[in-house]
Amino acid sequence: MLTPVQKLQYLFNSLARHGEKVTCTYCGSTDCSMIDRKYFVTRLFECDKCHMYFRHPVERIDQNKKFYQEEYEETDNITTLLPSADELENMKKNGFSNGNKNADRYLKIIQQLFPDQKAVSVIDYGCSWGYISWQLKMAGHKVQSFEISKPRADFGNKNLGLDIVTEETKINGNNDIFFSAHVIEHHPSIPAMIDLARKLIGKNGYFIAISPNGSRQYRDHDPNGFHRAWGKVHPNYLNVDFYKTVFKDDPYFIASNPYNISEIRPFGKGDQVIDNLGGEELLVIARFS
Repeated sequence: MLTPVQKLQYLFNSLARHGEKVTCTYCGSTDCSMIDRKYFVTRLFECDKCHMYFRHPVERIDQNKKFYQEEYEETDNITTLLPSADELENMKKNGFSNGNKNADRYLKIIQQLFPDQKAVSVIDYGCSWGYISWQLKMAGHKVQSFEISKPRADFGNKNLGLDIVTEETKINGNNDIFFSAHVIEHHPSIPAMIDLARKLIGKNGYFIAISPNGSRQYRDHDPNGFHRAWGKVHPNYLNVDFYKTVFKDDPYFIASNPYNISEIRPFGKGDQVIDNLGGEELLVIARFS
């Protein structure tokens, strides 16, 4: 959610950098096609090589970090807004069941992937103030949490008894799952994020990412929703064709909400499954061998 001042700054910045060379933020290709635009100067491109959808002008890494440390806010009253002591106590007492950040569906996915294990090691990457990390921990899983925002990390550590780190070098390796919920669409370097996941996941571990759905099937189903979902806050727009390209050598499951949880199971070597893609939220699960 941008303030009027932030929107104006974003528009002026887009205008000033409109003429910069268009280069894919994932693979570096200059073979790109425009598929949408806002305010004439801000455009959404598809890389013809890897099918990444990305906003142009591209966010610089230093600007991205400053934005998420100091300016980023969401309007869902939980992602970035830090609750009062009483509000937090009620959330914990109810297991976050009354909010839109309840982790039950994520816990069910983990259970489907590891049916014979009661506890697995999970990295909650981009955890905000730790409400999902806390629920994973309460379910008995071994959780490591990473968050770029120091104030949100400090809040989770102090009030939820977590150990959220703000430096990627402090995350230990050999994990079962690298998990992120609505993080990858914000990340300034998706190649770096996926490379980090490959380093931190043990043999046959899983990469799980939830994000807005940029797939053509969703655009056809809800063109207005598709158009609204990318911009300053969401410079990356993940889609099924991109994931099929990036994970072409890995087993994967790709679907949009509502997810058919029963279709998720431990992956075999050649499993590459694509389910319903018409929903607004995209799920990818890839197994790294």
